[in-house]
Amino acid sequence: MYSISATDRTFLTMRRPPVAGFFLDFDGRAPSVDELARRVAARSGSLPALTRLLPAGRARYGSPHAAAVDPNAHVRHWRVPDGERALHDACEALLTRELPGRARPPWDCRLLTQSSVAGRFRVCFRVHHALTDGVGAAHSALALLADTPVAGPPLYPDAGGGIRAGLCAVRETAAPALRPGPPWHALRRVTGPGGGARWTYGDVPLARLRALADTHRTSVNDIALAALALALRSWSTELALPDPPSPARTLVAMSTRTPRQRLAPGNHIAFHRLHLPVTAATLGTSAAEVRRQTDAVRRSHRRDALRALLDLPCPPASGSRALRAVVNTRLYPFAVSSVSFPQSFTCFGARLSAASLFLHIGDDEQRPVYLSFTRTPDTVRCAVVTDVPRAHATALPRHWVRALG
Repeated sequence: MYSISATDRTFLTMRRPPVAGFFLDFDGRAPSVDELARRVAARSGSLPALTRLLPAGRARYGSPHAAAVDPNAHVRHWRVPDGERALHDACEALLTRELPGRARPPWDCRLLTQSSVAGRFRVCFRVHHALTDGVGAAHSALALLADTPVAGPPLYPDAGGGIRAGLCAVRETAAPALRPGPPWHALRRVTGPGGGARWTYGDVPLARLRALADTHRTSVNDIALAALALALRSWSTELALPDPPSPARTLVAMSTRTPRQRLAPGNHIAFHRLHLPVTAATLGTSAAEVRRQTDAVRRSHRRDALRALLDLPCPPASGSRALRAVVNTRLYPFAVSSVSFPQSFTCFGARLSAASLFLHIGDDEQRPVYLSFTRTPDTVRCAVVTDVPRAHATALPRHWVRALG
């Protein structure tokens, strides 16, 4: 049995089921769908987040009982027409495709192959966001797919945090609600109505980001965020906006998942505010400002403070309302997650070459444009997920790649 958090409940009550997961690219021979189904059937029963049904009604606790996984429902093979465009379209379609129904745990694993590409394949792992967060999804996907046990994204032991510090952190994050201001200038432009999701990505070698991090004496993640600030500026210029870009308030996800919660169901996640310095003239200037802010988050032990606060009992409705109020494009036009696969791994002998964390929370223009940085041993992939009216935001990964030279 596990407690249903305010974050879980927020995702449970959304009009459209929010989908999180990964697109995982492999170099090597693709397994058959039967091989993949047998592995899923053998391993999924020991993965708590993948054997739980969605809680019903206003339940405060998730079921302690594991539900059966049906390989016929949870594993599918899509033979995608040849060409990059066809593969891209198939991935976009998966962002809005229904997950297995309430009688089965809401997740699936799709094998995507193309007849003209014998040495590469893609696996799409999707799960209802109420059941797990991005870091939890990564650990579940590794346990489900990897040929041998492998380390996943970092987990953070509970070092203890004060409730008062947690409340201060929440107050800082929620402060823009008092004076939200107009929508961020570039997001006022829309390309027209329509449902569905838009997704794209750009890749940069990890060695390039490490070299820049060494040059500017900061972390790879700070360099990725600093380059995003420059990307927002050049994107604004490309849109020929008459006004100079204003600071971009960004909601940055921060995992609170501990080692003992590695495969646990539920969302173990908090957020902090970051002002992306879109007026910075150079990557070095942008990186210095990003580091100043992220250093402040680390020094304040924000992760532990927010973990302590989130562990407190909270009336379900009020917690969900508070989170919905903050996750709003008027307050935070952009939301960013970062996930790292620190070790290479193989799936049926094929090596992981790149990955993309995604999150789609429905056709709601009040939700931020979502960006992710997914690090594998050779590559950092910047991906964006947005809706059709804001499809022009899919240009951001291209500008991000350019900002990194």
